[in-house]
Amino acid sequence: MAEAPRYDDSLTIALLRAREAVTSQFRNHVAAGGLTLPQWRVIRALAGGTELDTTTLAHRCVILAPSLTRIIKHLEGRGLIEKVPARDKRQRVVRLTADGEAMFTEMWVVSKAKYAAIEDAFGTEEMRDLVATLNRLRAVLEDKS
Repeated sequence: MAEAPRYDDSLTIALLRAREAVTSQFRNHVAAGGLTLPQWRVIRALAGGTELDTTTLAHRCVILAPSLTRIIKHLEGRGLIEKVPARDKRQRVVRLTADGEAMFTEMWVVSKAKYAAIEDAFGTEEMRDLVATLNRLRAVLEDKS
């Protein structure tokens, strides 16, 4: 039987711990805006007038379709997003409302400062390299699927 790597040296554990360390920097700020982190990801993805179909939005935000359906319903109920007519009637397309854009603009000021603090602590070049490496790892693994 092959020897397993030390638990703390496991790629999956290291990624989970890094994700938690990063998202914990934003959780309270996002919650103060009355949002969950997945709801905030949807708002960020739609910011700036972007209109997205729900399949693309789910993929971009890394949210499962059933969860996205609930998030859209909640954000619509709060008047933050709205459905828009789609060329393909089978697709649902959404965008931020004016209130949603205003919320994004207000919350982005704090989020941007938090990103800058993380980058200052970790290093600008290191952050750029880390993101590029993680994106390359994802691409390699998705190509094998």
